Amino acid sequence: MKQNNRMMSGGIRRKIISMLLITVLLIISAYTAVFYYQSKRVEQLVSNTYETQKQVYIENGLEDQYETFRDSAVTSFRSEMFHARNILILLLVLIVTLGTISAFSLTGRIIDPLNTITRRVASQGVRNREFRMEDIYRTGDEIEVLAESFAKQSARTMLYIEQIRSVTAEKERIVAELNMASRIQASQLPRLFPPFPNRKEFSLYASMTPAKEVGGDFYDFFMVDQDHIALVMADVSGKGVPAALMMMVARVLIKSSLQNGKSPGETLESVNNQLCEDNEAGFFVTVWVAVLEISTGKGLAANAGHEHPVLRRAGGEYELVVYRHALPIATMSGIPFREHAFQMNPGDSLFVYTDGVAEATNSQNELFGAERMLAALNRDPDAQAEQVLANVMDDINHFVDGAEQFDDITMLCFRYQGAADPSVSADGRSAGQEA
Repeated sequence: MKQNNRMMSGGIRRKIISMLLITVLLIISAYTAVFYYQSKRVEQLVSNTYETQKQVYIENGLEDQYETFRDSAVTSFRSEMFHARNILILLLVLIVTLGTISAFSLTGRIIDPLNTITRRVASQGVRNREFRMEDIYRTGDEIEVLAESFAKQSARTMLYIEQIRSVTAEKERIVAELNMASRIQASQLPRLFPPFPNRKEFSLYASMTPAKEVGGDFYDFFMVDQDHIALVMADVSGKGVPAALMMMVARVLIKSSLQNGKSPGETLESVNNQLCEDNEAGFFVTVWVAVLEISTGKGLAANAGHEHPVLRRAGGEYELVVYRHALPIATMSGIPFREHAFQMNPGDSLFVYTDGVAEATNSQNELFGAERMLAALNRDPDAQAEQVLANVMDDINHFVDGAEQFDDITMLCFRYQGAADPSVSADGRSAGQEA
C-alpha cells in the first residue's frame, strides 16, 4: 500500500497519468462515436442495396424469401460489426494497460530521482552538509546531468564555506589584534584630564578620533621642567597599523629630544635625520611642536608641514596664525627647521589640530574647511578647553551627517592663565608643603 502511494505521489507523475487517461478516454469516445455513425451508414447502405433488389424478388414470387434473406444479412452484418468493435476495444484496453505500465516506468525513472534530489537539497545544511552523487541519479539522461551539476555546485559551496570560515577566523584574529593595538596606542597618549591639576597657570584638553581601529595622528604634552611645557601635534601619512607604528616611534623620539633640552627646531632636525635613516615604507610626518615658558608666557614653536595653529587673544576671537613652514619630517635628511617665537598673555588660548578637522567630508564631497572650524571655535570662545573641542566635534558631526570618516581627527586646546601665585612653588605645592 505504501509503495502504491509512493508511486502515485508527485505532481509530475499525476500529470502524466492524468494526461494518459484523458487521452485514452478521448480516443475511446471518438472511436465509439465514429463506429456507431459508420455502422448506421453501412447498415443503411445495405438496406438500400437490398431494397433495389426487392422488386426482382417480388416479380419472381420470392417476397417471403427476400425478407428472410434481408433480415439474415443485416443480422450477420451487425454481428460482425459487434465482434470487430469488441476486438478493437480489447486492443485499446491492451494499449492503455501497456501505456500505463510504460508511464509508471517512465515516471519512476524521472520522478524518483527528482524526489530524492529535492529531499537531499532541502536537507542540505541540516542533516547533510554536502550533496553527493548516488546510484539512483545515474540514469544516463538529463537527470544524471542535473544531479552532477548539484554535486559540483555543492562541492564548490563547501569549499567556499571553508574559505569563508578561514577568512572569518583570520579577520576575527586581525580585529582582535587591531583592538589590542588600538588600546596600546591609546595608552601611549595622555588621557587623564586635567593632566596637571596642581598647575593653575594653564589648562588644556586633547582628543583623537581615529578613522580606523588605529590611527596615524598623535598629540602629546609634558613638562620639560618645572617652568616649561611642551605641546606636540602630529600627523603620520597613511593609515592603519604601519602609520600607528611610525606614530609611536616619532612620538618617543620627539619627547626624548625635548626632554634632553633641545629646542623645537633642533628636535625636528634630530628626529627627521633619525627617521630618514630607515624609512623604507616612505612615510612622512607633519609636526607642530612648541615649548612654552610658563612663568613668562614666552614660547618657541617649529612647524614641519603641519596645519597652521589658531590663536585667541583674551576677549577676542580665534584666528589662524599663518606663516611659512618647513617640509614634513622623514622626507629629506639634513634640512633645518625654522623656529617661531610667540607670546601668550593671561586669558589667551591656543588651538592646534590635524588636517582631519578641516578635511572632514560630507556626502556631497564638501570639506568642513577652516572657515567652519573657526566658526565652531568662536561659537563660544570663552568656553573651557574641553568644551572648545566638543563644539568643534559637534559641528563636524553635524556637517558630515553620518558620512564615512576618512582621516583621523585630532585636536588640542591650551589656555594660558598667567604666572602662578608666588606662594605656590613651580611644582604646584604651597611653600609650607613638603615635597
